[in-house]
Amino acid sequence: MKKLFTIILLLTTIQSFGQKAQCFCDKNKNMNGATTSCDTIMFSNKSYIYWQYNCDSIWLTLENNKNQKYIIDNVDLDLYPYTYRIGFQLIKEYQNSLLFRHGCPANGPCMYKLIDKDSGNALKEFIQLICIDTDISNENEHKYEFNFVVYLSDNKIIVYYVDNNKTLEFPFNEKLNEIIPEYQFSKMTFNNNILTLFYHTEKIKNKTFTINLN
Repeated sequence: MKKLFTIILLLTTIQSFGQKAQCFCDKNKNMNGATTSCDTIMFSNKSYIYWQYNCDSIWLTLENNKNQKYIIDNVDLDLYPYTYRIGFQLIKEYQNSLLFRHGCPANGPCMYKLIDKDSGNALKEFIQLICIDTDISNENEHKYEFNFVVYLSDNKIIVYYVDNNKTLEFPFNEKLNEIIPEYQFSKMTFNNNILTLFYHTEKIKNKTFTINLN
């Protein structure tokens, strides 16, 4: 009886997702296991996302607690081995939104997009962010823990608070010499409302830039 109850509960849970996963291509079996995980990722508002693929398409669906489904990303079939790089990869869940990394060429830079986690609407886009190339779905990597994102723009460090749409700007006149200057930042810490960015220049390996966010 206990075993029967467990089976019924499992079937009910699967049905409650409303997900009929397509994760197989019989015409190109190289795709199977080589494009993306079809695991479901749940969020605090009871929305969830899941990748699917078949022999015609690769797509990412957001489904909310009203059983409304939105395709929020898709990848060209010919590029299936690079879905992890060019398709949406979850970075962090915020109060009302989800931050994804996407569009990364072989040598960067990547793009980032905030998506409303109920409607699937795009809220904001960024170019390469600083110290954020982590993937929340990979438990072996350090998760991005901050409630803001940081990026460079016109000799300024920009701190953008995602949940309240607040932007702070700080002059940054250091000359960075790499093609992708954001890659010169190696670490970011936040203690007692003090944000510290660790970076290097052509002449100095270890430098810090400190910002008081009080």
